[in-house]
Amino acid sequence: MADPDHPNMLRQGSDAWNAWREGNPDITPDLSEADLSEADLREANLSCANLSVAKLRQANFSEANLSRANLSLAFLEGAYLNRANLRRANLRGATFGGADLWGAGLARRFPASVYLDRA
Repeated sequence: MADPDHPNMLRQGSDAWNAWREGNPDITPDLSEADLSEADLREANLSCANLSVAKLRQANFSEANLSRANLSLAFLEGAYLNRANLRRANLRGATFGGADLWGAGLARRFPASVYLDRA
């Protein structure tokens, strides 16, 4: 389960979140199982964050840093990941149906267990 302070901090917006991350470099954000559907997370620094099993439907991650984040089993249907950094992120079992991945940075192919569409 997510640390209750972390989703609340993230909901304050990317500027507040990024300032908090800068001031707390030794804390690994735990957002596992959090419901951040439709959240505006543009340009958020979510590198190394635990977002496993998080509900991220239609969230806006445009230009966010998700490098080395754990997105295993996350629900990203309809999410906006334009120009997001997903390098070395764990995407196993994540669902991306209808997600916009235009310009997203991916260092390698999706693993076979990533679901881009539920057809």
